[in-house]
Amino acid sequence: RKNDQAHVEQKNGAVVRRIVGYRRLEGLEAAAALAELYRSVRLFVNFFQPSFKLAEKSRDGAVVRKRYHAPATPYQRLLEDARVPEEVKARLRAMASGLDPVRLLRDIRAAQQRLVEMADRTGVGEHAAPTQPTLEEFLKGLRTAWREGEVRPTAQPKP
Repeated sequence: RKNDQAHVEQKNGAVVRRIVGYRRLEGLEAAAALAELYRSVRLFVNFFQPSFKLAEKSRDGAVVRKRYHAPATPYQRLLEDARVPEEVKARLRAMASGLDPVRLLRDIRAAQQRLVEMADRTGVGEHAAPTQPTLEEFLKGLRTAWREGEVRPTAQPKP
């Protein structure tokens, strides 16, 4: 149909564009950086980002009522599913025990910064590498972090 592509573009906006941004990326170096970014994003989303899933939807005339399951990560949903074999669950538990969400976020931000630098490489000078805050500084800053605005390097600055 004429509007079939709209649903694909909706996912691009919600997932891909939010993580990668709108800059143009070309070449094998950019493809390798994207693969590194997606490796970290996949782990972070599947193990640490809960989402709502629709449990039931009922219609009463023009009113549509939706009921959702409690928020859970895809990892939690797999562990609760009886159809998943126990050896797969054990492998997932082992993988989850070795993951650190703060380190994954740091890796995601670093990969995003590399992508931005690759896309903006046209004659711009080198940027100084950002320093990593200590755990205490990070935790102190959480209370007021929302005031600083968007922290993704791929986000466009607001005019």
